[in-house]
Amino acid sequence: MLRSRSARWGLWLAAGVVLTGCGGDGGQGSSDGNAGNPFDGYVSANYEGPDNWLCHPQLADASDVCATDLRSTSVAADGTASEIAFLPAADAPFDCFYVYPTTSVDPGRNSDFNPGAQERDTVASQFARYGEVCRTFAPVYRQITLSRLAVSVLTGPLLGGGIPEAAAELAYGDVLDAFRRYIAADNNGRGFVLVGHSQGSGLLRRLIAEVIEPDDWLHERLIGAHLMGTSVAVPPGADVGGDFRRTPACRAADQTGCVVSYASFRAGDPQLDDPRFGTTADPDTRALCTNPAQLAGGEAALSPQMPRSYPPAYQALVIPRGSGGPYASRARNLALDTPYFTVPEQIRAECVLDANGTSYLEIRIQADPEDPRADDYPGEFLGGIGWGLHLADVALAQQDLVDLAGRQGHAWLSR
Repeated sequence: MLRSRSARWGLWLAAGVVLTGCGGDGGQGSSDGNAGNPFDGYVSANYEGPDNWLCHPQLADASDVCATDLRSTSVAADGTASEIAFLPAADAPFDCFYVYPTTSVDPGRNSDFNPGAQERDTVASQFARYGEVCRTFAPVYRQITLSRLAVSVLTGPLLGGGIPEAAAELAYGDVLDAFRRYIAADNNGRGFVLVGHSQGSGLLRRLIAEVIEPDDWLHERLIGAHLMGTSVAVPPGADVGGDFRRTPACRAADQTGCVVSYASFRAGDPQLDDPRFGTTADPDTRALCTNPAQLAGGEAALSPQMPRSYPPAYQALVIPRGSGGPYASRARNLALDTPYFTVPEQIRAECVLDANGTSYLEIRIQADPEDPRADDYPGEFLGGIGWGLHLADVALAQQDLVDLAGRQGHAWLSR
C-alpha cells in the first residue's frame, strides 16, 4: 500500500495562507513584508545566489540535496509493510533554515566550502524531510571538523586539545552570514523554523540569543527552533531563562516562538555516568528536554524515520546493533527498496531528570523476539564516550519533528 502525508499538510497549510492573506504569491508574504527587516539590503560575501547552499529554492533539483528520495517503509508489529511516499510541499508558506552537525572529514580545524558526501548525506537524512511542510534552506559552512573534534575529545583542553576560538568564530560567522543573506533576499516577511543538530544546534542557539531575540521583527517571525543534540540551559523547573530570555520551551503543538531541544540516551545507559549532553556548565541551570512526541510531558511513542545506512563519515564510528533494518531477518531487510524505514509504536520516549542532574530523552525499544521486527537499532559511537544515542537524535523522532513544524507553521499563519 502506498500512502503520503503531503495531501493533508497541503490542505492545512493552504488554510493558513488564506487566513494570513498571503495567497496568490506562493506564500511569499505581502509587498511590505520587509518593512522593519534588520538586514534589508545586506550583501553576503559567500551566499549570494544559490552558491554555497545545499538546499535552496533556486537550486536545480540535481543540485538541491533536499530534492532526494525520501520514500520510507513502515513495518508494523505483525510484519506488515507499507510504503510511505514523500512529496515536497507545493508553494510552502513558511521556511525552514538548517545547520548540519559535525560531519566534515576535511583535514584541519575548519572545513572548506566544498561539501563532500558526508555533508550531503547528513543534510538529506536529517533535514530534507522538512520539505514536506516548508521551503528548505541549508548553507554550506566552514564547520569545526570531525578530525578537530576527535583531537579535542581525546586530548582535552589541558593538553591543548580544546576547540580554538578562531575556529568556532569562523563557523558561526558563516552561519550568521548565510542567515542574514536569507533574511535579506529570500524571507520577504515569512515565518521560519530553525533546525539544527549538535554543532549546528549550538550555532543556532547563539544566533537566537545574539541576533533574533534582540530584534522584534526577527523574533516575531521565529515560528520555532528545533535544536537537537545540544544543551539549552534553563533554570531548574523553568521553561525560559538561562540561554534564552524570550524563547521558551515548546509545550504545545500550536505554540510558536519556542524551542524544542533534547539529547537522547537509552534507558539505563551506563554512558549517563559521564554524559557529554543533557548537562550544563552552570550548576544553577539544567539542560532543557522537550519530547517532540509529547510536548506537555510524559511518555509517548516516537515516529522515527531511520536511514538504511548512516552517512559515510559515521559508518566506521557507529556501534552495530540489530539487523540493519526494520526486520529481524537480514534477508528481508535486503529486499527493501526504500532508503528509510519506520517502526510504528515500537520506540517510546520520555524526558527524564536523573539524580545527577542530567536531563535527557530516555529511549525505550519495545523489543519482542517473537515478532518479525528487529529488536534493536544503532545510534551510539564506538568507544562509549558519553554521547548516548547522539547519532540517532534526529532520526528517532524525525516525523514527530516534521509534523510539529507543520502544526507550528499553521498556528503562526493563523494568528
